[in-house]
This record gives sequence, structure tokens and C-alpha cells, in this order.
Amino acid sequence: MLSHTEQEVLENICRGSGAALLDIHSIISKVYDDELAYDLNRQAAKYSRFRERAAEGLLDQGIVPQPISILDRTKRWTAIQAGTALNVSTGHVADMMLKEENKRVKGMEDTLGKNKVTSTFSCELAEEFLEFEKENIQILKSYL
Repeated sequence: MLSHTEQEVLENICRGSGAALLDIHSIISKVYDDELAYDLNRQAAKYSRFRERAAEGLLDQGIVPQPISILDRTKRWTAIQAGTALNVSTGHVADMMLKEENKRVKGMEDTLGKNKVTSTFSCELAEEFLEFEKENIQILKSYL
């Protein structure tokens, strides 16, 4: 049985990974730098694996992960389209993605800071997710 905190951590990973995938898929067609496109595709593959692992952990306990709502999907897509309407430079795209990465890191750190996670699976997955997010931040900073 998962504790409330462990469930929250896994749901946060599912939600964050899903949002990251949505952001990457929404912006990738506007990326003209091959290296940035490669990095974003690599990130998308890894986010997909994180989402699958977190969802599997929830489903094993009989908890169905909540998908991103249609309203949130629309808001994210619209924000990306508006943000890239006049500027699709590599630096600008990297900056947009960097801001979202920082929000996800802060959200995960807040979730982990609330209570102690006792499950090895949840704790390891959260640490891997945070490490991956911080690695992505460093990669995106190199494009600024």
C-alpha cells in the first residue's frame, strides 16, 4: 500500500512527464537547431519511460493516474504557440523549455519536502527524475 506522499510523488512524476512530453511535441516542429532537436527528442524518450514507470507503480496499487485535462493541454499548447509566434530562435526556445523544467523541479522538491518517502521505488524514481530534470536544465542552459 502506498502512503499518501508516495502516491503524490508518483502522480507528480506522471503529471510532470506528461506535461514535458506535451511541451516537447508542441515545440519540436519549430526547432531549427539539429542539436537542440536531438536533445529534446532524447528528453521526450526518457520522459516517456519515467511516465510509464510511475504509472505502473500507481496501477500496481489500483490507482489510475490522471491524464492532463483537455483545458490544461490547450493552455500549454496555446502558450507555446504564442511564445514562439514571433521568435523561434534556439535561445528563446531553450529559455521557454528551461522555465518549464524549473517549475517541474520546484514542484517535485516541494512534494518531497512535505513528507518523507519510505518506498524504495518511489524514492529512487523521484531521485532519478530530479537528477534527469537538473541534467536537462544544464543542457538547455548551454543553448542560451
